[in-house]
Amino acid sequence: MKTNHLLAKTTIALCATLYLTSCREMEPEKAVGASAEARVNVVAPETAYPGEDGITKRGRLFGKEITYSEIDGKAVFEGDIILTPEQLGQNTGARTQAFTKIHSLWPNNFIQYIVDPSISDDSAILAAIADVEAATPLRFIRRRSLAEIPGYQFAQTSYVTFTRSRGYSSSIGRIGGQQFIGIPFFPTKGGILHEIGHTAGLLHEHTRYDRNANVKVNLNNVAEAAKPNFTILDNEGYDNRKYGSFDFGSIMMLDSYAYSQNGQPVMTTLDNKAFTVQRSQLSVGDAQCITAMYSNVFAVTPTGILAGDAATGKNAPLATLYTGAGEIYALKDQFFLSQGNKVTQIRSKSGWAYNVTSGTGPVNGMTYYKGNIFTLQDGSVWNTEATNCVRQQYTGPFFTGGTALAYAFGLPYAVVGDRLHIISIDGKNNSVMAYGYSGVTEMVGWKAWLYVIKPSGKLYKVNPTNGDIVQHGTTTFSSNAQLTCTGKNLLVVSQGTLYSVDEAGITKPISGGWANVTDISAVNSEDQP
Repeated sequence: MKTNHLLAKTTIALCATLYLTSCREMEPEKAVGASAEARVNVVAPETAYPGEDGITKRGRLFGKEITYSEIDGKAVFEGDIILTPEQLGQNTGARTQAFTKIHSLWPNNFIQYIVDPSISDDSAILAAIADVEAATPLRFIRRRSLAEIPGYQFAQTSYVTFTRSRGYSSSIGRIGGQQFIGIPFFPTKGGILHEIGHTAGLLHEHTRYDRNANVKVNLNNVAEAAKPNFTILDNEGYDNRKYGSFDFGSIMMLDSYAYSQNGQPVMTTLDNKAFTVQRSQLSVGDAQCITAMYSNVFAVTPTGILAGDAATGKNAPLATLYTGAGEIYALKDQFFLSQGNKVTQIRSKSGWAYNVTSGTGPVNGMTYYKGNIFTLQDGSVWNTEATNCVRQQYTGPFFTGGTALAYAFGLPYAVVGDRLHIISIDGKNNSVMAYGYSGVTEMVGWKAWLYVIKPSGKLYKVNPTNGDIVQHGTTTFSSNAQLTCTGKNLLVVSQGTLYSVDEAGITKPISGGWANVTDISAVNSEDQP
């Protein structure tokens, strides 16, 4: 069964592809009466070419007809978004490029940038960057030669150039190669934050799918050339994030008089009041949405799912619908979640969910190996193909009372009562490898080893070939600590704090903010598709 679950807090973000609608396909707009209120604190919308309408053109973006303006040889959409020829389908007809060159997120949460020499004062740029880094997992690195920054070569082909321009402009997300954030003379930190929001993947708040449920729009007050700027963007089944509720405080929101041609409000609240917007900082919702977009760690709490970043520990509520969840296992762009006897596959970038299967009892363990999710349920291990969600029984009912499941050294392992079992590669046989595992619920494989946390709070390293066990590090965690692996290090949540543990057993705190976590899973670089 396929369902669409909305995620948890504000603003829309484009996370894999963007499917836009033309102005002819806009929903009927609600009438907005003229406001008698004085216009105060009017914030002009960010525009690439202030005062210029350009040539109105039709194009196709990811197979959908759109309206944009051509100004100075550039395709300008919604005032400040610059579309590439690839996005408009002028250079290629391959829709698969929508997932790569046309748009994607920034790898490893790093955005490399340079400031063009045309900008003599970069203080506003640096202030905006500092705000984004303080509130989200994104990190900005000055672009230098490969020899100067070992370890960051991956991003050298994609970078942002801040350049002097007539107005504000940017692209959506990472488009590949050099891309630009245009800023005018005497820029504001808020205007730059708005454009960095686009570059990170955020769209304009007033084009959200639920816009008409929160504001009234009167296109009669908008010049004809600017009407496409009020097109509602829908996801058409693709992975643009519907993140939370409408956010009037978003740095991506436009005020009531944006693009007004007659001094009357274009947008009002549902009770016909004009509103202004802020350009001081990312809203809480903006920061949470970016954090969720760039997350690689997912955690179960009693109130829903948290999405976070393994390097900084920043996290945000991702989904509040999944209360009472049990096991979770994260992969790139998706995770599997158990609720009672059900297992659901969820796309982390869109919230689309697929019910994989239902057993009769709760899921007591979950792991992954080469394209397959393995679950410990009803006394057996079950195998589900991650791509098509086909489920089949992998072992016989040998593991009643099992409490943990993991893959290491190419084989699955299960904890049942006091025993650690090794399971054959075909699932037909198993044997007891070691004893002393009573109460163990946390077990992961990493670099051909098993790691477990025992009820004492001690972390142990287990040789998967002979069962030999040694304590890994000297830290004592809580008895209900949660364990996962990124492929580079172990992560442990204990008493509300996220810790990293390296191969030598050295434990370092990353951040707080992880209270009441009952299970955790990081995207693991060792997991093979």
